[in-house]
Amino acid sequence: MTLRILLVTSLFAVGALADENADRARLAGAWQVQNEAGTPSASVWVLDEKNDSMHITNMKGDRKLAEFECNTVGHECEIEDSGRHAKVSLWFSGPKLVELETRGDEVVKRRFAVSGQADTLELELIPVVPGGRTETMQLKRVPIGEPKQ
Repeated sequence: MTLRILLVTSLFAVGALADENADRARLAGAWQVQNEAGTPSASVWVLDEKNDSMHITNMKGDRKLAEFECNTVGHECEIEDSGRHAKVSLWFSGPKLVELETRGDEVVKRRFAVSGQADTLELELIPVVPGGRTETMQLKRVPIGEPKQ
């Protein structure tokens, strides 16, 4: 009986891991921020998973605000964000990619998750230091290199 329970539990764990990996793979691509009216803005995030790391580019129009590659196991990486020195850590919490960015005295947590349809990404901005109100944005998948205007 114990062996049967162990086997069934293992099968569910493998299935859950496969679902989680599929959800994580759906994050890859170019995502354009939608304004409150649902129309595209000039802000685009590009997420590209590479083995145990994530390559992230954040652009506003033609201006690259940040581009970096960092592991997804929580180790800190040095980056430049909008011309300022910063440190980021990336990890997965289930299907969500979590980014913790420290820039000077400010700390911001971002959570990226594909919601429902594979063409919508939800981005939560959570001010940690100083505290503040959490903001949630909707992003739409766009072809890489061709953001909608």
